[in-house]
Amino acid sequence: MRRRRFLAECGMLGTAFGLGCVSFPRNGVGAQELRTVRVGLSEGDDATPTLYALKTGLFKKYGLDVQLAPSPSGAASLAALAGGSIDIAGTSLLPFLSARTRGLALEIVAPLAIYSPESLYAALIVKKDAPYKTGRDLNGKTIASPALKDLNWVATMAWIDRNGGDSSTVRSVEIPSSAIPVAIEEGRVDAATVTTPRYVQAVHAGKARILGRAYEAIAKRFLFAAFVSQAEYANKNPDVVVRFGRAIRDATAYTNTHHAETLELYANFAKIDPKEIADAPRAISAQYVQAKEIQPLIDVALRYKILERPVDPQTLLSAAILKPGA
Repeated sequence: MRRRRFLAECGMLGTAFGLGCVSFPRNGVGAQELRTVRVGLSEGDDATPTLYALKTGLFKKYGLDVQLAPSPSGAASLAALAGGSIDIAGTSLLPFLSARTRGLALEIVAPLAIYSPESLYAALIVKKDAPYKTGRDLNGKTIASPALKDLNWVATMAWIDRNGGDSSTVRSVEIPSSAIPVAIEEGRVDAATVTTPRYVQAVHAGKARILGRAYEAIAKRFLFAAFVSQAEYANKNPDVVVRFGRAIRDATAYTNTHHAETLELYANFAKIDPKEIADAPRAISAQYVQAKEIQPLIDVALRYKILERPVDPQTLLSAAILKPGA
């Protein structure tokens, strides 16, 4: 029975990610001891460490049977988490912060992605022949984002204000990230912050050009995405939180330095031709969560009324979260 289940899971992974079955190192962990963890995750490159951990058996090594639930967005994963259909959700931190303000008892259990200038993970793009050069040029224009007051929206607003414009004058519309480049090309929207590889594809296709590094209007370096769970789950399963964190840490140590080797893994999950994104910037994943790297996002959330009051970033972390050096 266990063998049939294992083969079935391998088949599902192969279908979802283009992977074959692999041998999972036991390292003293018996199959009967594996803890099932249901994880919701969307298509971004920050999913790569999780995909790598699945492929190579790192989760199994740490005694976890991780079952991946692909999701259209981090916000959708949070909804699934609130509904109890998953145990851990990968999400941008802004929807997480917003959910906390609505009274949902959520905690960060592991890192997902961090912004750094070394990797241009996102860019503010406009139509290739658009005359815009500064934030002032975008006053009164139409700005797109996958969701209002999400990370890309707030980064665009911050960039406009930091570059001589007035973000309060713009019109904001919601458009799926995959459809934004076409909307810009057709003139239905004027600008948008888009993550890799979508903005790279648009630039290569001649549909758009880069106007600015929108995320750097928030900070040069900050944690923008993480794995979160309900506080009750983390409190009841501290061993799972630690094991999950160790698997992500080990996977990140490899994927951050082996982009070429993990490109196909990521592309298959996102359903993108690897050739189209071979030279696209890749996400940088953090091995641990540090409260100071969450603060810039809290500051910008306060500035744009996503948060009503300051939050101590340390209070956002699960008590069981993997500590540096652990």
